[in-house]
Amino acid sequence: MEKQEFFTNLQFLPIAVFISLPTVFISTYVIAVLLGHVEAGFPYISDTATYAPESSIFSQAVNLITILMGFAIYIRYSQVKECISSESPTDSLLAKWNYWALIFGLMSTAGLSIVANFQETSVIVVHLIGAFLCFGGGTAYFWTQAVCSFCLYPSGCSLRVAQFRTALSTFCTVCFIVIVITGVLAHSVYKGTNPRKWNKEDGGWELHVVSTITEWLCAIAFCTYILTFTEEFRDIRIIPPKVICNMHRLNSTNEILNESQDSAVVQTNPSTST
Repeated sequence: MEKQEFFTNLQFLPIAVFISLPTVFISTYVIAVLLGHVEAGFPYISDTATYAPESSIFSQAVNLITILMGFAIYIRYSQVKECISSESPTDSLLAKWNYWALIFGLMSTAGLSIVANFQETSVIVVHLIGAFLCFGGGTAYFWTQAVCSFCLYPSGCSLRVAQFRTALSTFCTVCFIVIVITGVLAHSVYKGTNPRKWNKEDGGWELHVVSTITEWLCAIAFCTYILTFTEEFRDIRIIPPKVICNMHRLNSTNEILNESQDSAVVQTNPSTST
């Protein structure tokens, strides 16, 4: 009998996201400050990745991280789906929450990728749409996952983790609202020429700082929320997909190709009679 293969150690997936994403943010911030592209302090995260070379580093690294995030979101979706089928197959409400969690999670990762690849100085509208999808979709994902966590208690999730996820969801909701309101108000009174170097005399500086600090806190909360899946992923194993080939059709296709190649060779090099 063929031995079944598994992918294990999935608990390192949330840890990888938790470590790599802040590392990218801090690295691009340091580079941007050293090169004089932003002022030291609390710029928006995307401000630190507006100009080259930090923009290239940021976009490439975030693209790779979004792949990990998308994989983690799908693993979580499959885990909840498996819990439903094994413990409460008739729980259609939990299945709906789980489905929408998948949608919101993928929406958030897509938004993060858009933010990384469409800088605000290039396509500001697309950049803002990506930011809204990232933070708005991420907040919605956290709430749906918090509901799923309570529904899975006590067998699929501990009460403490469910409560902690609810607290993080509340915090991210408040942060999202503060980011939007203070950001809009700050830009409405801004009188400078380069928002990446926002000074006190440019107007709206206090609101700008509140908005940027809140964005950094929200990003940390995002990474922390993903980290909470570590223990649940520890007991998950993935069976790699099995590829089944139609060998009869493959052989027939190869025979036809070989005959065509032989005919082409004969036409190119016709034999001469003596």
